[in-house]
Amino acid sequence: MNTQKKTRLILITAIVITTLALTGCTREYAPIEESLATPVIEGDGFAEPLPSDNIDGLLESGAQTATALAAGVGGDAPPGVEVTEAASAGEDPTAVPEGVTVTPESESPVDPTATPTATAIAPPTAVVGKPASYTLKKGEFPYCIARRFNIDPSELLALNNLSSTQAQSLQPGLTLSIPQSGAAFPSARALHAHPVSYTVPSNTNVYGIACFFGDVDPAAIVSRNNIADPNNVTAGTVLQID
Repeated sequence: MNTQKKTRLILITAIVITTLALTGCTREYAPIEESLATPVIEGDGFAEPLPSDNIDGLLESGAQTATALAAGVGGDAPPGVEVTEAASAGEDPTAVPEGVTVTPESESPVDPTATPTATAIAPPTAVVGKPASYTLKKGEFPYCIARRFNIDPSELLALNNLSSTQAQSLQPGLTLSIPQSGAAFPSARALHAHPVSYTVPSNTNVYGIACFFGDVDPAAIVSRNNIADPNNVTAGTVLQID
């Protein structure tokens, strides 16, 4: 009898222990507040740095956002900050926005009937005495210059290392040295008598006319006849040669 009681007692005790054990395994615990929970870090446990290109992108994005807030959404830029709107890719920065009328600057009207201003041509300067040098003009030659300045033509040619043949074909623009001493022109300096009224032939100018008379200064012809351009004298014009 005692043995049966002991067996029952052991069995009851085992059932109670088993029941308590099962109850403990299925019991729900109270949830832990999220703010108190320990965060779980995945990976190696260290945060990876942002790539440099991402940082540049963020900086650029932030700058564009600030520009848009100041200029594009009705906001004003902070004092002392000048906002410049960047042009989009493919957009002409010089294009005029729609709705904006550009008035070109007015230019001074050009009168189509206005006569162009003629370039002033310097008249020949009267030479007093003997110049140190003289530049030949069209229509002039060494013997003409020798007559005009009353110098010996042979001395003029020798001083400039010219032969008599070369003296007949010199080009305008050649500068001759003028003898300051020596013999005078060996014969009469005047080739044709003057004063006289002279009718201008074709293909000549004031310098050629002066050489035609020999001892006449081109400046005297220009002054006496009010000639504007000594290189352009109309054929048939009557000149007064003093």
